[in-house]
Amino acid sequence: MLHLVYTVLLLSAAFNTGSSLLSYEKGCSTVAWVAAGAVTAVVAAPLAVGALGFTAAGISAGSAAASAMSTLAVMNGGATAAGGIVATLQSAGAIGLTASATAAVAGTGATVGYAAKSVIE
Repeated sequence: MLHLVYTVLLLSAAFNTGSSLLSYEKGCSTVAWVAAGAVTAVVAAPLAVGALGFTAAGISAGSAAASAMSTLAVMNGGATAAGGIVATLQSAGAIGLTASATAAVAGTGATVGYAAKSVIE
């Protein structure tokens, strides 16, 4: 629930243009695309992390996560780096995204939503 609050605060700060009314032709459509991108990213990120094999029970055998961990362990002489990409994704798979990670994912999704609107319209 807290992640949703941070997402709403991020989106409201992003759209503070100094005007209390948005232009229907331009603003509402852009806001809708940006909001859809942000919400989709926040919902999809934990699902994608889990699908890669980073779960609450650990890294799933035979998954992309296991392959990445094995490759990085070989590159690092037998161990994976603490704070590295595998450790970070495993943490996200185990406990979910932190508030700052949720804000970063929402911002990235909002940017993708804006870019998609620019391309499609």
